[in-house]
Amino acid sequence: MNRTRDEKILKKFGKHLEKIRNEKKLSLRKLADNADVDFSQIHRIEKGVTNPSLTMLLALSEGLGVPVEELIQF
Repeated sequence: MNRTRDEKILKKFGKHLEKIRNEKKLSLRKLADNADVDFSQIHRIEKGVTNPSLTMLLALSEGLGVPVEELIQF
């Protein structure tokens, strides 16, 4: 694995997730409630600190009301 590449991808994904969340006018806590996950997990994903699992991507897409494809097309 290329650590630098991975870090860039995670940061880019996090910014994309935050953009979608803001477009939906959702706070971190509201998205966390909608997705049934801890808000600190979403915060870490948005900051590019952690790599979301497939199940997390599915939960986020449901919480945002968007297809998972929209989340990964950044």
